[in-house]
Amino acid sequence: MVKKLLKEDKVWLPSVKWLVSVLMIIYVVLIIGFFTTNYFLKPYMRDIPQEITPWLNSSFGKSNQNVSNQK
Repeated sequence: MVKKLLKEDKVWLPSVKWLVSVLMIIYVVLIIGFFTTNYFLKPYMRDIPQEITPWLNSSFGKSNQNVSNQK
């Protein structure tokens, strides 16, 4: 019986159009989920000090000072 099932023609094969549409649905759901989660968890996110992340400071590229010199 198993050999008979293996020899039968395939009932359904996904087309490229179907695969692309499924991948697009997955990506859209992930993106919407990310932004929704980000929106609801925004009050619980902590502020990172500029001393730890100097590249987030807007004046980082304008001066030639090191982080150790900014103290």
